[in-house]
Amino acid sequence: MNDINKDNLIFKILPSFTHPFITLIRLDRPIGFLLLFYPVSFAIVSYGKIGLDTLKYLIIFFIGAFVMRSAGCIINDIFDRNIDKKVDRTKLRPLTLLLILFIIGFYILTNLNIPSIILGLVISPLIILYPLAKRFFIFPQLVLAMIYNWGCLIGWVTIQSPYEFSNILILYFALIIWTIVYDTIYAIQDEIDDKKMKLYSSVIFFGKRRFQALNILIILKYALLSLFAYSLNYHFIFYIIIFSILIVNLLDIHLKWRNLPENSLAYFKRNNHYALIILFSIMIGSQLNV
Repeated sequence: MNDINKDNLIFKILPSFTHPFITLIRLDRPIGFLLLFYPVSFAIVSYGKIGLDTLKYLIIFFIGAFVMRSAGCIINDIFDRNIDKKVDRTKLRPLTLLLILFIIGFYILTNLNIPSIILGLVISPLIILYPLAKRFFIFPQLVLAMIYNWGCLIGWVTIQSPYEFSNILILYFALIIWTIVYDTIYAIQDEIDDKKMKLYSSVIFFGKRRFQALNILIILKYALLSLFAYSLNYHFIFYIIIFSILIVNLLDIHLKWRNLPENSLAYFKRNNHYALIILFSIMIGSQLNV
């Protein structure tokens, strides 16, 4: 399945010579870097009054999420240059720009405080090595989830929250589960190809019980989000919103996704909506308690 839509507005607006670069950095498919941005945004708005500093950090991390997601995709292309040509969904990806993206990412990192820089450097090896996970690790989605949500830890130390670091770990674990869920559903599109090439994925790991496993993980995710909110004394409105999203999310996978590969991409994209509502609920829960 090829998820590159040449009718996308961005291809019509920008000249044709830019199209290979747009495809390379996935500018036509922003859901990837948005899902990378949300974890850090959750942490940034989780404590204290929202002001100009909050906006500054959100802008910095938004750019950072775009840059690092693009770099990660290119690294994946480099490692998979022999595999991807066998997978119809990914065989059109070109390779370039990696060094420039790393320079921009490093510059953004140096504008943060020392703990944030340290955390950013700590996760760097995993970003580079992640493309190998599906070849050697039985549950590669876990590695992806650890990388994709590391930003919430960086955001937490950036705002210098007075709460214990163990509090943000609760959110981190909740978001790891979130990523495992949406990327497992996304990976169902490649299940047949992965089996042919003897690659690992959570889809293969869960096997016939994947639907039951995903239901349990979704419930656990929202339970941990509630525990995180409880540890920070959030307003009760947070719990009303979160419980409502839980119900909608469960209805979504039962009535819209229905464990069907052809519905997987649409579910993956809908996680942008879930993340926006979670961001809103954290803002409400934290601000009404300030």
